[in-house]
Amino acid sequence: MRRTLGAYIVSEILPPFLFGLFAFTFIFLIARILKLVELVVTRGVPFLQIGKLFALVVPTFLEITLPMALLLGIFLGLGRLSSDQEILALKASGIGPTQLLLPIWTVALLVSLITLLITTLIRPAANLALKKELYHIAKSRITTALKEKVFNDDFAKILIYVEEVVPPGNTSQGVLIVDRRNRARENIIFGKVALIFSDEESKTLSLKLFDGTVYEREKNRSGFSQTRFNTYDLKLDLEETFSPVQKKEREPKEMSLRRLRTTIRLKEAKGLRPTPELIELHQRFAFSFAPLILSLLGVSVVMVPTRSRTGRSWGLVLCLSWLLVYYALLSMGKALGEREVIPAVIGLWLPNVALGLIATHLFRKALKESPLGIQTKLEDLSWHLSRRFANNRGRNR
Repeated sequence: MRRTLGAYIVSEILPPFLFGLFAFTFIFLIARILKLVELVVTRGVPFLQIGKLFALVVPTFLEITLPMALLLGIFLGLGRLSSDQEILALKASGIGPTQLLLPIWTVALLVSLITLLITTLIRPAANLALKKELYHIAKSRITTALKEKVFNDDFAKILIYVEEVVPPGNTSQGVLIVDRRNRARENIIFGKVALIFSDEESKTLSLKLFDGTVYEREKNRSGFSQTRFNTYDLKLDLEETFSPVQKKEREPKEMSLRRLRTTIRLKEAKGLRPTPELIELHQRFAFSFAPLILSLLGVSVVMVPTRSRTGRSWGLVLCLSWLLVYYALLSMGKALGEREVIPAVIGLWLPNVALGLIATHLFRKALKESPLGIQTKLEDLSWHLSRRFANNRGRNR
């Protein structure tokens, strides 16, 4: 009997869970999809590489959308049972909130473990691999990266304007370069023609300009010095510009769990505050614990006695409302933690603690078959208003 009930409950929440997972993930990915399409159109990146980039981006959003989808599945699945009076029939058969919670919490535990795997292993590795892949794309496509009639600022402290790019892309006409790499002086370089090629070994992009002029201005002097040239070589460092993965210090979101903890200990030993690392560490575990809290909340809200429900629309509104509360608390706690107003552990665990207390209170109400006080008052007010409206219509007739 219990296995049959558990399988039935899971079969009700699984389809909306999968739908919500796809829908929420797609919504979050829209902006990234547009950027990937731009890579195809403007830089000619093959679809195979775009698919690889897409796969590396997805884990970043799955850690957020998995708990969201689970809550949607619970509200829509149990909401359907409630609107069809099946919840009432289960209660009459002696099946209470605890029996309904067990199979749902089993699913929530599985989702929680998957989320933990994503936050601690998959997502950091995917973020690091994504940067490496973008670097390789930049190196292989650099000769076609410059856009015509646009000031290109892809290189640090260098601005490049190209009037016309001659196919296949390694020759340009009408080139203007503003070079600010030297703090003492600024160079403005004009060239009628420029050849573009990259050196894989030295990781440099070389521009050989022909028939042009260099205007040099020193910071502490007024005016320019002018120099004519037949050929001029300008080398740009690809390693510095396109390879953030070559930095000695990785960002916290790219660190493995072990490296994250090691960085925290090293900073604390030096007397530094490891705030970004602590926020990332607690965020990984807070996200993985969220499915358990949200599943308890979903079951409790559905099981609390109420007079009227409207099926799927009711479940969707409830889901979005509670998700708004959760992520509002998360944003507030994270912002306060980043500013060091409160400890990172408090800021990141605030949503779980707050919604956990609310869910526990609602679950106790559901066990006692006791409606919420404010909910009862609102329903009574609605009932009295509807009765008064009906009486007034009868008198007018």
